[in-house]
Amino acid sequence: MQAPIQAADAQLQAGPATAAEPLPVWRNGSFMRLLTGYTVSVFGDSFNGIAISLWVLQTTGSAQRMAAVQICYLSVGFLFGSFAGTIADRIDRRRLMLFSELSRSATAAILAVSLFVLHAPFPTLLVLASLSMFCSLLLSPAFHASTTAIVGPARVQQAASAIHIADNAARISGLAVAGIVVSAFGGLAAILTTAAAFLFSAVCTLLTRGIPRIERVAAERKPSFLEDWRGGLAYMRRDKLIRSIVLLSPLLSAFFLSAIMLVQVIAVGKWRANPIEFGLLEMCIPLGYLAGAGIILSLGRRLGRRGRLVFAGLLPLGPLYAAVSFISSPLLALPLILLGGLLFAFCSMMIQIILKTEVRGELQGRIYGTLGAITSVAPTLSLAAVSMLADRWGAEHVLVVLGSSLLALGIVATALLKPIRTYR
Repeated sequence: MQAPIQAADAQLQAGPATAAEPLPVWRNGSFMRLLTGYTVSVFGDSFNGIAISLWVLQTTGSAQRMAAVQICYLSVGFLFGSFAGTIADRIDRRRLMLFSELSRSATAAILAVSLFVLHAPFPTLLVLASLSMFCSLLLSPAFHASTTAIVGPARVQQAASAIHIADNAARISGLAVAGIVVSAFGGLAAILTTAAAFLFSAVCTLLTRGIPRIERVAAERKPSFLEDWRGGLAYMRRDKLIRSIVLLSPLLSAFFLSAIMLVQVIAVGKWRANPIEFGLLEMCIPLGYLAGAGIILSLGRRLGRRGRLVFAGLLPLGPLYAAVSFISSPLLALPLILLGGLLFAFCSMMIQIILKTEVRGELQGRIYGTLGAITSVAPTLSLAAVSMLADRWGAEHVLVVLGSSLLALGIVATALLKPIRTYR
């Protein structure tokens, strides 16, 4: 098993694959172990988020302190995301994932005892939450780069689809179960569940033996950390395709999440949706995303001209959300919300597949880390601006403007981002 995996990684770093096709991802034991651990980790992290939010609101009753927690997450992600990606490209990724998950597990256990047993002050929460966030930054680029190397170029689309399906399923089910656990057993049990989930993920990583080591071109001396970091940024500036993706992906996420937030406001304020109707609207977003991921997974290699599919999903999104603002009933909006999630899946997943296919293995950590840092900031700033405008002019009017702006973004991106449009 080790030799084929190393060969696949060598082909990935050299360029498009020409060798024999590797196993389907569901028959690739290394990939499935990593995916299982990652899925459980995402599931458990939902418990952490709900328990912390409730503790802050119930203990302090302060919206400002709740915002302070989010600002800590945002600041750590923005400041250290690209550096974490560089670390993932310099050291053994399996060991890095192990360190990350074990550190997050220990931090979650300490956080649970500190908040619910020792009744520690609020600054303790900020310190431990920031530490956990930093450790998660180390995990993400190492995980994505490792899965790409394990499955090989021919199975990147399949692997990306499986990861997105598992990620969304874990988040949906995690949030649902977390609410029940917090209500029935309290925040201490919820955060300890998070610690156990991270520990389980670490065990899955420990059992994964097929993660290839990073191979560097022979040189007189090993580049310094800062040289590697600057090299990743230079690569993104120099490569037209990667530069186009780094520009488009955060903007796409910012527009999509802002549109979803406005739909939620309209559902409550204009449509007077009851809890069941609101729950159906919330459910349609991830269901649409899962449907899109399932279509991409099932089509496999028959899905040609992947660059054009990015814009095929992007261009209808703006008019679709503008149309939602004119609807008078939440039930009539359900098909459009479902379709919006499906279209966004095509945009975002095609971008991920292109990244995994085109970026050399030894650079993927830096690309994912930097892109994650930018993407953590853009939607947050967009949500803040759009929420203020919605309070002033009304959510339905802002959604029309946002939909029109998203259509304009799609048209401009289609015209100017030729490296993505022409990608096969």
